[in-house]
Amino acid sequence: MEQIRYRIERDKKIAIFEIDTPGPVNTIGERLIADLGKATEQARADGVRGVILRSLKDKSFLDGANLMEITKNLSVTGLKHLVLKFHEALETLAKSPFPVVALLFDQTALGGGFETLLWGCDHIFATPGSKMGLPEVTVGLFPAGGGPETLRRILGLKATVDIVLEGKILPVDFYNHSGIVTIAGADELLAEAREWIEAHQDIVNRNYDPRWNDPEPLSKEEQVELMKKARARYTICPQKPYLKAAIDVIEEGIGLPFDEAVQNEARRFASLITGPHVKNKIDLFFSITSIGPNLARIDRKKAVPVKEIAVIGAGLMGQGVAQVCADNGIGVLLIDLDKATAQAAVEKIGAGLEQLVRKGRWRQERKEKLLSRIRITDDYGELRGIPLVIEAVFEDLSLKQEILKKAQEANPEIIFASNTSTIPMEDVSARSERPEQVVGMHYFSPVPLMPLLEVVQGSKTSDSALVTAVSSGRQQGKTCIVVGDRPGFYTSRTFGVFVMTGFYLIEMGLDPWEVDRLAIETGFPQGPLHVYGTAGGNVIYHAGLFIQSRRPDIFSVPKTLIRVYEAGYVGAGKPCFYQDGLKPDPSVLDYIEHDSSLPAPGREEAKEMLLLSMVNQAFMCLEEGVLKDYYSMDIGAILGIGFPDCWHGPARYVSQNGVRDTRKRVGELYDRYGLPFFRPADEFETLLACGVDRGLI
Repeated sequence: MEQIRYRIERDKKIAIFEIDTPGPVNTIGERLIADLGKATEQARADGVRGVILRSLKDKSFLDGANLMEITKNLSVTGLKHLVLKFHEALETLAKSPFPVVALLFDQTALGGGFETLLWGCDHIFATPGSKMGLPEVTVGLFPAGGGPETLRRILGLKATVDIVLEGKILPVDFYNHSGIVTIAGADELLAEAREWIEAHQDIVNRNYDPRWNDPEPLSKEEQVELMKKARARYTICPQKPYLKAAIDVIEEGIGLPFDEAVQNEARRFASLITGPHVKNKIDLFFSITSIGPNLARIDRKKAVPVKEIAVIGAGLMGQGVAQVCADNGIGVLLIDLDKATAQAAVEKIGAGLEQLVRKGRWRQERKEKLLSRIRITDDYGELRGIPLVIEAVFEDLSLKQEILKKAQEANPEIIFASNTSTIPMEDVSARSERPEQVVGMHYFSPVPLMPLLEVVQGSKTSDSALVTAVSSGRQQGKTCIVVGDRPGFYTSRTFGVFVMTGFYLIEMGLDPWEVDRLAIETGFPQGPLHVYGTAGGNVIYHAGLFIQSRRPDIFSVPKTLIRVYEAGYVGAGKPCFYQDGLKPDPSVLDYIEHDSSLPAPGREEAKEMLLLSMVNQAFMCLEEGVLKDYYSMDIGAILGIGFPDCWHGPARYVSQNGVRDTRKRVGELYDRYGLPFFRPADEFETLLACGVDRGLI
């Protein structure tokens, strides 16, 4: 079946290319490329006055390469050939003797789809809900269909570096000033496109127009400095070669003719495909998009329908939960001590959304609909008739138990979900007459941006409560993992040892900011001392002491962390290891307690310690039944706690390095440093006893 259907409006002599590939979104593979070339030749033969590209999919115009096809069937040579064939199809379209436009009806044009617009089309007509971007680096690749070069020609070098290296997907409003987009209502697009085609019969594609001028001219020195800063920021981790390749093609393209610049993209792109860390990133994409939505296996028939949800606690977390629920069509009853506090929280939500509207990232209509779904109260009596309440107060067991009691008195049938990062459901429900109605819903901050939801199944949690929590989480757009009821669950324990390891490293004599740099080199998005400040030292301090009090056999809090906390270095707007962004604050050094009894590790060993502390803890969680499977382990670690995505997750890390070698190395660190979270997980021995060394996931 053809993936681009060709039809012609005879009266207007306009050809329509209708894109429709197999699957839920349109993707680019060998067949689509061939069909694009064939349709273009047919339009030439028919002598049309213009071409309109549109999609038959509801939400997808064209969303990049068919990753399954390029990873399973192609060698480096074959992939380079395919990319060059894509180039040829876009070049032929761009150089056609007629205008080429595209229509986007609240659809996405991503990766190669956006490159099709940037290279092959002369103009884009889109409704306000459409989005375009180059997210290739998020799957371990970079845009090689002319993206860096064609985007630079309409937005300039600075914006191109930002979009390509951050893998950004942006609303169509962002590109409005570029001159290549017309934003209009759905009923107007086709008519405006026809008029534009008629008025631009002599247009020359901007990529081949000798009159082209750089929209943001920079001096040679400014270009060099910009690329130097990009390399310093993005090429620290050697396990992320796709970022270096992206910078290389952008920088090299500045001094090359257009044709040579895009050919260079194909050359560098094809060589990436054999790298193990690129494979990890592509596999992670499939894991998150295909397995993630169904990771928590539930019987949906047991779920209680949730059209309205109550949120108790109008602080930062409660505001985030309320915003996410309301944005996904769920009514929200926001409860706090008094209505004034709850109303102030709603106003804070609105103020934050207004900034997004001003930046063009949100539509005003979306903001207004969201806010209209939130109502406030200080009366627990209004919980009657609401099926699910999410408690989002701070980590105080007595307070949580008091709120649970009041909620169940108001509505005995209500399912009570506690947003806690450490406290087991067994403790929260200890005084409840209905402990089966209690479940954990652990959100991550900032709630609107973090995709993971850790659903905690207590020993007495009913199937209905568990299924309702998972179903509601999915309705909120979250990827849900179900975990067992131990202190710190999975994510807080595993994240916690990362931060604790960072503090122990500075007690061993390493400079705090060197520790953070080593973490970035290892692939972490932030270093442990930076995370302490951005996540909030108050939260980490209390969570760490709580887990240590319950599990001193696996967890210990460094003395320096306690001293830093007690001195007021807690971040979240207050002093910490950094000031004014990423400027080191040397005053914190006065509170570091060096431990001369511990040897100072070298750079590579310190990097290993940051990784292996998390890996070992993840496998401890598996042996204890906190984790159910390897996919929950990896997806939870990536989406929730910042494990380096170039490794896919702890399970893939062990799969590639071997169970035996991982267990041996963790044991060596335990013998050398004696830190409890380096005591090798028994799960390693179990796997080895079963003859398993690799291929876990």
